[in-house]
Amino acid sequence: MSLISNLLDLIGLGGITGIDILFAVMAVIGTFLFLIYFVLILIGGVADGALEIAGFDTDFDLGAEGIFHMLTIQGILSFIMMFGIAGLAVTQSEGSDLLAIVVAIVSGMSSMWVIGKVFQVMKSLEVDATVKHSLSIGAQGKVYMDIAAGETGKVQVEFQNAMRTCDAVLEDDTMSLKTGKFVEVVKAIGETLIVKPLSVASVIEEEE
Repeated sequence: MSLISNLLDLIGLGGITGIDILFAVMAVIGTFLFLIYFVLILIGGVADGALEIAGFDTDFDLGAEGIFHMLTIQGILSFIMMFGIAGLAVTQSEGSDLLAIVVAIVSGMSSMWVIGKVFQVMKSLEVDATVKHSLSIGAQGKVYMDIAAGETGKVQVEFQNAMRTCDAVLEDDTMSLKTGKFVEVVKAIGETLIVKPLSVASVIEEEE
């Protein structure tokens, strides 16, 4: 208890009593843990990895178009943080304890919803940024590094709205292609593209 008292003294809340202590403790602990969690997320998802190792599931997705994405570690921490901050703000403004609890709960739930949405968007951006080589089928481009018969070279083709350089082999493994020759992707196996040569005439024909 003395540790909590010293901490509250440090932030200028040493004279509070009653329910204010609960709000202050939740605000301080929630903010501290949420900031640590967010920093770990920014430096590479360390928090998720650590929690998974400890046996916690950090993604309790209950559907309903993302509304219940709130029930995650970051959502719970944001609830604790905002519950404490909002409740303390009301009581320090001479509001009643009942009003403080209502405002704290509403603020905490709102914070969970917002944070859930933010992390949902972050997660979708991460998924969208993943290169799906299967989407390259039908794409046309050029040989970037010679493709020898039966061996792997490199091609540059555009797919997923970006020009990408990928490992590639020829569909006819008895052929070879020099750098700069036109190709079309016919299949993708893992991260390796299977391509066939294109004549300049066929490329011009398709553009017309």
